[in-house]
Amino acid sequence: MRILLICALDVWSLDQGKGAPTLERTLRAYGEAGHAVDAVLPDIGANHFYDASKPKPAPESRPEIANVRFHTFHMPSLRDLHERVPALPRLPAVRPVWAAVERIDQKLRFAAVFPWLAANQAERLLRAEPGAFDVLYAYEAHAVLAARLLRRRGFPDGPYGRLPLVARFQGTVMYPALRDRLLYWRRYEEALALKTRADLYIMTDDGTQGDEVLARLNPTSKGRVRFWRNGLDLDRPDGPSGLRPATAEERAAARAALGIAPDAFVMLTASRLAAWKRVDRAVRALPRVRAWVPGAMLLVVGDGEERARIETLTRALGVADAVRFAGAVPQRDVARSMHAADVFLAVADLSNVGNPLLEAMACGMCIVAVDAGDTRDLIADGATGRLVDSSQRSGVVKPLEERLADLLVTLAGDNAQRARLGTAAAAYARVHFWTWEQRMAAEIAAVEELARRA
Repeated sequence: MRILLICALDVWSLDQGKGAPTLERTLRAYGEAGHAVDAVLPDIGANHFYDASKPKPAPESRPEIANVRFHTFHMPSLRDLHERVPALPRLPAVRPVWAAVERIDQKLRFAAVFPWLAANQAERLLRAEPGAFDVLYAYEAHAVLAARLLRRRGFPDGPYGRLPLVARFQGTVMYPALRDRLLYWRRYEEALALKTRADLYIMTDDGTQGDEVLARLNPTSKGRVRFWRNGLDLDRPDGPSGLRPATAEERAAARAALGIAPDAFVMLTASRLAAWKRVDRAVRALPRVRAWVPGAMLLVVGDGEERARIETLTRALGVADAVRFAGAVPQRDVARSMHAADVFLAVADLSNVGNPLLEAMACGMCIVAVDAGDTRDLIADGATGRLVDSSQRSGVVKPLEERLADLLVTLAGDNAQRARLGTAAAAYARVHFWTWEQRMAAEIAAVEELARRA
């Protein structure tokens, strides 16, 4: 096949080789299967987080991938305007107001400007080689809006008529908006993307209930949805010890490499530092944990727009010395942090079934997760991990952070329970999780069948 792919994201979510690998694995799998991919992307993607205190970011250095060609275009921004007209007033870079303005600029640019520019770039490729493409692949909501615009222009046509459209979503934030009208309109661009008619929908089963959202917003999607979890690099040969439980020697080596004391009680979060990930909850629980477990520390793996705010919170709560920010680490090194820690914390509001939780289960970690979305599909409380109720169903209760802290104190003093939960989590992962090769083989087979039918 020859695939025209549109995406608003960087290939890696946190710099080259760091952060979520989903798009990189997708491109590489199609290329290795012998399919040609022409990828239309902006020079700086929507998942790049802007730090108002730093200079304008440089475009991503994209990897060399067999049979994949990148066609990039520039996305104009407020920083571009200020560089061209230096006389324009600008708030000092460190002020929160300017950071807020840039976040609004980021949202509006990708919701409105990106679809138009990406559709223009894709149209040029379609006009240059009429009938050359077999599939139009829109990766995530902003790309689906670009594909929607292309179709409104009468494009694209393939060698056998209308070019089939694949709409790929990495989960969705729309489930709470189904019951909240104001929230729905604030996220209207995603709602519009989900309502777009496509020939095949690939929705990531990340606990955000994307299958239900599609069914509600887009009844025409019935029978065309593939609802799959992402894959994992299970027993990865090039990693320090792979995504599997660590031996005692590997655990000791991981702690030594990270400079962590052998007897420390280590809690780990691994995610993009975005507001909805709620890493602040782990920080807010730490003073109460430290009151009972003086050697407790929190290891924060990942980076993002919330990092500065979380660092400020650690200082305000007096736990800055007990929180270590590892930043964005290469994907192949994530397992080392997991092998060094005692407990993995997943404390987001919307769902906690992202790849970091799957990786932690494969590593045999003791999981503590906030019960949100479909998290309980993987984490059975007391069996494969522990759940913290995020509701107030029981009436007057302690704040969530206090309940989280009390549970962590209990686990800190119960090595047997942590070991039992970690062993059960690893056993579940071995049976139920796909490797990236399995996950992408299923997708490629579905897209190949779609192209054959076309």
